[in-house]
Amino acid sequence: MNPKPGPRRTAYTGETVAVRRPPAARWSGGTLWRRARLGLTIILAAILAGAGLLYWQVHRLAAAITVSELRPNPPLATPLVGANLLLIGVDARPGHPEEGVRSDTLILARLDAAGRWVSLLSIPRDSQVDLPGVGITKMNVAYGQGYARAEELYGAGASPAQGGMALAAQTVEQLLDLHRRGMRVDYTAQVNFDGFAGVIDALGGITVDVPTLIVDEEYPTPDFGTLRVEFQPGPQHMDGARALIYARTRHADSDFGRAERQQQVLRAILHEFQAQSWPGRVAAVPALLGSVTGEGGAPLVITTMPIDRIDVLLGLISLAGGLDPDAIGQLRITPDVVGLTEDGSNLIWNPADIQTLLDSFVSPPSEGRETATVQVFNGTGEAGLARTVSMELERAGFRILVPDNAPVGDYSRTTVYDVAGKPATSRRLAKILKAVLVRGAPPGMSSQADVVVILGARMGQP
Repeated sequence: MNPKPGPRRTAYTGETVAVRRPPAARWSGGTLWRRARLGLTIILAAILAGAGLLYWQVHRLAAAITVSELRPNPPLATPLVGANLLLIGVDARPGHPEEGVRSDTLILARLDAAGRWVSLLSIPRDSQVDLPGVGITKMNVAYGQGYARAEELYGAGASPAQGGMALAAQTVEQLLDLHRRGMRVDYTAQVNFDGFAGVIDALGGITVDVPTLIVDEEYPTPDFGTLRVEFQPGPQHMDGARALIYARTRHADSDFGRAERQQQVLRAILHEFQAQSWPGRVAAVPALLGSVTGEGGAPLVITTMPIDRIDVLLGLISLAGGLDPDAIGQLRITPDVVGLTEDGSNLIWNPADIQTLLDSFVSPPSEGRETATVQVFNGTGEAGLARTVSMELERAGFRILVPDNAPVGDYSRTTVYDVAGKPATSRRLAKILKAVLVRGAPPGMSSQADVVVILGARMGQP
């Protein structure tokens, strides 16, 4: 039997033999860096493209709605480090010029992007002022006079809207005596009812937590009629038309209650904008552009703020993206916090009290700075509950007044009322008590406290 042959051997000849290795899955340093650099380049290009698209959209918006300032020595300010913007809600009916034009809403906003804070101050339209060429009259007459006398007051070429905004700004400066603080109304922005509703619709609507039942039997309609409107308490989604009614209704309470609702709607608009991703915010700009520029007529929103100026744009973006809507300072000139004398329907405010209110307006909301007093009222059937809660809140650092029982009523939810414009204190209270936060005084109650708590059937524990 022949032996089994072994492996064949090749004789070594002394020559160098090249050996080919099979391909291996491996990364070279150069290949890895090239791919990483390509990825970074693509990401950077996408960011730059997005920023360029955003600026182009903002520039288009600015071209459509920005007008020049007519006031002498126009202010130079930036929201990056602090600026005052006067928001003017205009009641104008194009089909009825005989009705004139007047400012239905006046809110002064303090914008500070560096400090990441905003304060709002609502100014009653019936506040008494002294207008040049008119004399003693109401605050809302200022816009109408500037509108009607634009070229007379500010020179040839001044548009009615520019004149209205300029005189309204000058009159607010006078009423609040801003010059004694070295401050001005830096910018103005006016919006009519259609523009207000259009902005909300462009965002897909807003969610508003209605604090109490609102019934208005005489809400005014554009054709000078009236209709009955009703808002049930609780959170609800509103489109632009519904939110406009909510912000304008006043017969259920007063102009002061309406001022609170207007600020609440502004907070809800910011909250809705922040709820969207940045791509969603960029994508919303065309819809916003269409909502404020109108269709062939005058823009529905006009402003003297150069929103496409880099410092202004950066400041507004910083505030829109990083500001907590619930932390916005909300202040109102009301009889609860400012001494009032009435002359007919004119409201004459105590100048010293206005300056005290402005101290809060020009400062970042801070619980320590507010030094607010709190009073707790028991709206439940549980005896001693207001005293127990007051003691717990005092241990938590709040300044507590003597507790009491609430008037007889249906208090389904614990509610914190920010009576004197103490947003930081009110916000922490509402968070601790898991309560509804309302800016303004509780209806039908009297208290010396800055913040009032009414304990309801549903409440958390401090």
